[in-house]
This record gives sequence, structure tokens and C-alpha cells, in this order.
Amino acid sequence: MSAVPRLVVVGDASIDYFVQVPHIAGNDNKAIGSLTGVYGGGMSANLAAAAAQHGIAVDLITKTGAGPDTDAALAELRQLGVSIEHSLRDLEHPTWMCFVQLDASGEKALTGADTGIKVPAIEEIDASVLAGADLVAPLADDLEWASAVAELARERGARVAVDLEPDAFEPDQPEFARLLGLSDIVFLNAASATKLAAEPRDAARRLIQLGAELVVISEGAHGASTLDRDGVVHRARLCGEVTAVDTTGAGDALAGAFLGALLAGAEVRESLRRAVAQATRCVTAVGGRTYLSGSQRGEWPDELITITTERYPS
Repeated sequence: MSAVPRLVVVGDASIDYFVQVPHIAGNDNKAIGSLTGVYGGGMSANLAAAAAQHGIAVDLITKTGAGPDTDAALAELRQLGVSIEHSLRDLEHPTWMCFVQLDASGEKALTGADTGIKVPAIEEIDASVLAGADLVAPLADDLEWASAVAELARERGARVAVDLEPDAFEPDQPEFARLLGLSDIVFLNAASATKLAAEPRDAARRLIQLGAELVVISEGAHGASTLDRDGVVHRARLCGEVTAVDTTGAGDALAGAFLGALLAGAEVRESLRRAVAQATRCVTAVGGRTYLSGSQRGEWPDELITITTERYPS
């Protein structure tokens, strides 16, 4: 590993518009609310910012468009320790954007508007940036694109981490197996896990059988757990109450914090504790990374995160 561990995140950076509503609007329905804020977002950008808080070098390769909101979001990423030197800008298009409805419980409904420049094309990625990286994390919204990035990373000696969103994959897709065969660390949430097996740990074991070395499952307010190839399970939970105002980016915070802590030298158990702490902080503020730069900055107190370890039965 390099003197300063290095993570390269390849994917998206969005502009997010948050509207507080009395209820989440459904089909043939509407909800009239108030604009809560406009913030920089994007799964990849949020993950990169979360990881950078752990003393590692983080490069983000993304593609953004024109506008003052984009300027502000990119400046924020730099302030949070994320290098965007190798990212691209297309001033002929707006940055891709998300519209987020928030109800009183902090739950959300998110609609994305892809403006055609959500991620850089494979041929636009400077593959030399991946050389020397300890870990590369491609956005896994498009399995074929993510697999191509993972192959570039593998060819240059880097390990690969991916976060599987439930809408992005089907378990029987050839590209799904291809991506898992290229991935070392895999994150999934409860909804993703149910697409693979009835029990989350069975889902994790299935991913390990496909090639992953370590699987991290986020379970929202119930914390998160890991499973490795040796069958060791760590589980971290928040013992106490927290008022969630926005769950946007919590999974990104968890994945980024876990990777940042792990690359910085923490054991899996400690990395999981830090990840749950940081994800908890994330949900206490509106926006996917405002918790890092505002008054909410910091980890949740250690004594409120409990860790248990066991072995998964074969």
C-alpha cells in the first residue's frame, strides 16, 4: 500500500433539491411542501466525502455541468478533502439532479433527472489515475459500465468496492455475476439483500460465493453487519434514540466511512463501528453530506454503538 492509502471513486455528483412535504406523493397524487434546501449530492460524491474524513487520499472522477449550484458543490468537495482534479465538466448541460420529498419522519422519495452527463463515459476516464490506488469504487447503477471500470482498476492492481442498489441489478443477470467476480468489498442494503435471499446473511454468503471477500449489509436504524469468507460476522447497532430528519445519503456515508477507516488501517470491526456512527450523523441533517461541514460534524458517541461478533454457521 502507498504511504497515504488512496481511494478512487468513479461515478456521479448531483445537485439535490429537498422539499419538506406533509406526505410522500404517490401515483395520481400531489404533495405541496416547502423548499428546504439545495445541496450537492450524488452517491459517489457523498461516498468520497465520507471516506476523506478518515485521513486517506480520495480522488473523485465524475462529470458535472454548468451552473452556480455545481460550482458550490464542487468547492464543498474540495473543502472536504476530495480531489476532483481528474473530473470532467460539460458546460453545455446542467449537472444531473435529484428532487427529494421528505416527510416528517425523515423518510424520502427521490426522483432523479439524468441530464446525459451523470457519469463519464469509459473512454473519458483517465485510467492512469487508477494506477497506484489501493481501492477503486465505481458507481454500480449500470452494471456493464461498473464492470468496465472494475476491469480497468484490476488491470492496474487496485481492489474494487461496489454498492448494490436494489433497482440496479437482477441476480440472474450475466453482468451481475461479472461485476461480483471483479469485486472485493460489496455493500448492500436490506432491499438489495431481499433480492438475493430471505435472510440478509444468506444474501451476503451468496455474494461471497460469487467472488466477494467481504460483504457489508446496512439495515437502517438497526445498524449494519459484515460477513467475510471465513464466516466471521460483526454487527454494529445504535443503542439509543436519534431523531432522523433525512435518510438521504446514509448508505453512502456508511460505505464511505467504512472504506476510509479500513484503508486508514482500522480492523473490520472498528471500521464498521465508525461507519454506523457516521451514517447516524448523516440522518440528523438534511442533505447527503451537510453533516460533514455544518454543526452536525463529528461521530456519534462511541458508547452508543455496540459491536457483537459471531461465526456464521456453514
